[in-house]
Amino acid sequence: GINAEYGKQWYQRRVREAVVSTQSTGEVQGEAKRDTIQCLSCSQLLPYDFYGRRAPYCSGIVFTEESYLLRDPYSPERRVVCMAGGCRVCERVVCEGCSVVYKFRFCKECVEKYSEQFPVEIVQTLAKDST
Repeated sequence: GINAEYGKQWYQRRVREAVVSTQSTGEVQGEAKRDTIQCLSCSQLLPYDFYGRRAPYCSGIVFTEESYLLRDPYSPERRVVCMAGGCRVCERVVCEGCSVVYKFRFCKECVEKYSEQFPVEIVQTLAKDST
């Protein structure tokens, strides 16, 4: 409905705001031009060449959420690497290192804040990683 479409547009605006640079790194061996996204948790700049659930160069993989994807530069096959995505709770764009995927992506801050909503194993893993 209308609310779902508005929510999608709002989320897409938030994602665009997180993109800090659209400078291309040029085309290398037929690869698409790459943009850069910044993790809003650790401030790391990450390259990506596609935003969505299914990269056009890797039709066999469909992600459960919209993600910043990059063709794997070390794979001779057409593989894809997920560089970042939006936290399901706070909607901040976070990298793989600053997030946990449990059905959906959650930033570590939201997992800590709402730890009672997550399995104990996930919370314990985060506690080990932060020490």
